[in-house]
Amino acid sequence: MKRFLSFILISFVFVSVYAQGITLQSVCEGLAKTPNTTGDFVQIKTINASGRKLKSSGAFIIAKEGIMWKTLKPFPSTLIVTNDSMIQIGGDGTKSVMSGADNQVFQNISQTLNSVFEGNSKSLEKNFTVEFKEASDGTWTAVLTPRDSTIGSVMKTLTLEGKASAGAVELNSLEMEETSSNKIRYEFANQKYPKELTADEKANFTTK
Repeated sequence: MKRFLSFILISFVFVSVYAQGITLQSVCEGLAKTPNTTGDFVQIKTINASGRKLKSSGAFIIAKEGIMWKTLKPFPSTLIVTNDSMIQIGGDGTKSVMSGADNQVFQNISQTLNSVFEGNSKSLEKNFTVEFKEASDGTWTAVLTPRDSTIGSVMKTLTLEGKASAGAVELNSLEMEETSSNKIRYEFANQKYPKELTADEKANFTTK
């Protein structure tokens, strides 16, 4: 569930918006105008106790149908999250489906995600305090600290870093510090914003 939470929380930041007067609301509104986002990710998890780093990489899809994280290295696996279920697919093709109907954590995070996709930053601010900083070179940092106790039981902070250039804002990385003080960092590349997913991409979000 911690892995699911970390994936779901990052989904709202994949968006291009105007740099001038950028706010949390403009980010959410920009995302609401971008129905689909695809790209590549690298995940680096640092174990606090030992300093050991675990690295994985793959591709993602964020769409109205849900979110898909397809890990390619070091071992293939797929995690798909929809409004009411979580689907895990192993490297051998074995699929397991978990319903979110009776899971309060799932419901809380799904509601937060839906609010973001609808451009409702007020709902997001209900669950997080946001500290936003922008440097003179256009780089920016946003630190989100959970207000919601369900989210707070999993993570301490969520830090986003990016750069504003040519009138748009890019997200370059995200780092989540867990309550255990372990850290998970995501680095993003090759983001694209197709108006429609392909038939094969849409098929990923079926539970059959």
